[in-house]
Amino acid sequence: MNKTISKIFLLLLLTLSISNTYAAEVEWNQIIIWNFTEQKTTKWDIFNFYADFYSSQIPESYKYIKVNYKDVERWSKLENSLKVLIYLDLIKNPNLSLDKESELNAWSFYRLSEKILWIEVLDTETREELTNRNTNFLDVNKIRNLVWDKSIKINTKLKSEIIRDKLEVFNNVYNTITNNHYDKDNLDEAKILDSAISGIALWTNDKHTVYFNKTDGKNFKDSLASDYEGIWSYVDMEKPGLVRIISPIPDSPSEKAWLKWWDIITKVDWKEVKVENSLNEVISWIKWPAWTPVILTIDRNWEIIDITVTRAKIIIVNIESKVINSDTYYIQIKTFWDKVKDDFKESLLKLKEEKNIKKIVIDLRNNGGWILSEVSDILWYFIPEWDVIAREQFYNHEEVLRSNWYELIDLNKYKIVILQNSWTASASEILIGTLKDYYPNITLIWENTYGKWSVQIMSEYPDGSLLKYTIAKWFTWKTKTWIDWIWIKPDIELEFDLEKYNKDWTDNQLNEALNIK
Repeated sequence: MNKTISKIFLLLLLTLSISNTYAAEVEWNQIIIWNFTEQKTTKWDIFNFYADFYSSQIPESYKYIKVNYKDVERWSKLENSLKVLIYLDLIKNPNLSLDKESELNAWSFYRLSEKILWIEVLDTETREELTNRNTNFLDVNKIRNLVWDKSIKINTKLKSEIIRDKLEVFNNVYNTITNNHYDKDNLDEAKILDSAISGIALWTNDKHTVYFNKTDGKNFKDSLASDYEGIWSYVDMEKPGLVRIISPIPDSPSEKAWLKWWDIITKVDWKEVKVENSLNEVISWIKWPAWTPVILTIDRNWEIIDITVTRAKIIIVNIESKVINSDTYYIQIKTFWDKVKDDFKESLLKLKEEKNIKKIVIDLRNNGGWILSEVSDILWYFIPEWDVIAREQFYNHEEVLRSNWYELIDLNKYKIVILQNSWTASASEILIGTLKDYYPNITLIWENTYGKWSVQIMSEYPDGSLLKYTIAKWFTWKTKTWIDWIWIKPDIELEFDLEKYNKDWTDNQLNEALNIK
């Protein structure tokens, strides 16, 4: 594809991209609007706005263009945007100053938008009126809506024809392979279809949308059960073939066998973990039955060791709370599984009986989230009645979550400190983000959170397979924060001293929280 790509084709690509990721488009649109309302609309903003329509639809070779504008910083967002537009011959590349911080009058913005985005703008204001005022966020939003509407109208038929043709190709390829391939009698048609379905989930470009075949589906459901039998440790597959221990659950077989954060599992009972093994497949090697041993070969900082762990069936204690140093109440929330809100209430009832407490430390380290209704109910203890907890953006609508207000205890009179790390995710991040909205003086300690603020549901099929897919995204209400792949940053960065912890169980991060006034 060369520099003379037609605008019709680009609009088709834009339509296909946006219509398949509507929720993401809505979020992006909201971010654009908020940015434009917070500051003046400069040429810098406008060229970035234009390029965002096209940047994902052209070859990577555009990045090798040299931008001649004198006042554009190298490696900046603006430089990349200009490269996109120059590559498509939508703007020139003179050796002049762009004057990027200056504003553009509305007339020039509309005429430039017609040229770059191939739309017809119907102006309600006269040319003189548009020339005499600068571009604002309403102008930008108007153009975005025009591009969206026109691309939908022009290309709905084209899109349907493309999908129809692809489905015909899919059916033809499947029938050709299963009926005419030389080795057709040895083909596993179920595996072929499983692979095809997995590919559909994979091409959402969403790591949280996953198809599980019958075996993996059973393993995944088992992992959610309260009577799960295994070594009881959070694990993750960072990339194919690399399975890492995130965190041994307290008092679990993993912790008793001295498995550590960041240990890499390379073998299970001498069976090597390879790139073709899925995470659920590796988990199936490790889990059940209780009271039997499993030998894990661990890569710990490039030292290879074998650790025998005795599997068990245990009941997870979701919340632990206690008084520390007479004036601090410590609450560790290990997960947001079922009935966590009830355990949290019990912790607050105990807190209510303590008369000398001045500070609450909430420990969310290694808490990967899970059930969103549990965290929203917990937030009712913090957020006044009918105030908004968060906004949930679905494909074609949004829902606002409000507090019902459990007036059990006045948390405003306490200093609140939260411990978080890179495995603090999902529901945990919603708790932190919303609390920060309403209690800006909360102190966060350690490192950036995981960066997952999406909502998944599961579809289960008659053959036992499962589809876990993203149905919505969350935003905080007051600050309109969306943290998918953005993270929640700590106020105090303090690396966990693992050596000290192994030596005498000293938790340097908790000690830091205890010292905050």
